[in-house]
Amino acid sequence: MTAMAVDYGKLPTERPNPRSHHLDRLRPSQLVDLILAEDERAARAVRRVKGPITRGVSWVAASLGEGGRLIYAGAGSSGRLAALDAAECVPTFGTDPGQVVAVIAGGPRALLMAVEGAEDRTQKASAALGRLRVGRRDIVCAISASGVTPFALAALRAAKQRGARTILLTCAPRPEHRRLADLIIGPRVGPEVLAGSTRMKAGLATQMILHTLTTGAMVRLGKVHQNRMVDLKPASRKLRARAIRIVGDLTGKGPRAASELLKKAGGRPTVALVMNRLRISRVQAESLLSRHKGPLHRLLEPSRRGR
Repeated sequence: MTAMAVDYGKLPTERPNPRSHHLDRLRPSQLVDLILAEDERAARAVRRVKGPITRGVSWVAASLGEGGRLIYAGAGSSGRLAALDAAECVPTFGTDPGQVVAVIAGGPRALLMAVEGAEDRTQKASAALGRLRVGRRDIVCAISASGVTPFALAALRAAKQRGARTILLTCAPRPEHRRLADLIIGPRVGPEVLAGSTRMKAGLATQMILHTLTTGAMVRLGKVHQNRMVDLKPASRKLRARAIRIVGDLTGKGPRAASELLKKAGGRPTVALVMNRLRISRVQAESLLSRHKGPLHRLLEPSRRGR
């Protein structure tokens, strides 16, 4: 699919939205009503692709559980949303920075400003995956709201050549995408309130799907207990306070005792919970956790063990 073969005017993400034809004549309250109504359409579109999202969660969890990585590839707004999701996995789930990685067209400077023409540089996508040494254990998830972004599609081709599993997240799925991706997540959000501004509905749908993929996978990997981020990295005052609350809430200890337990656990709530529940040392808890696969409740709730 080359740039010359694309009629951009016919893309769903480029067409004008008939419901916002008089956008420039609306009062502020009408503008807000219209934008929020269209955002609700985006959320419904995401719900309609629950099946592919669910499959994606299982794939990502399996890949990360086997020592592989989730590698996002995108340009512009799509790349920035991917970079945000990847960055948040480290403090939220205690992941290694190399486990969830975002490759954005134009490099790091494209996170703060537009880099003209970056999305058309297909060779850069292949080179980036080469530097990461993408392989069979990895999943490459390309993100392209329009479905035709050269950088994102080139990343899929390069990933396939390297034997990695591939996912395409797009708001304009096309039949030819099936030759590029093993899984297509294609919410059809329709034209934007502001024609072509895919930071709006397409961006919202993209963000919903990305945080569902990573949060779902991390839950499956035992990074969450009940609904608490028990493997967070308490690197700030707020996160340290949250870690103490998590340990206190889940063990029944007061703030001082929870803080002492957390200190003995090296600041890791997960380790603290296992130490407390099984009455074992930090070294033993860390060793047990390194071998454990799956949800944490299997370690913390004896009645569920072995199920």
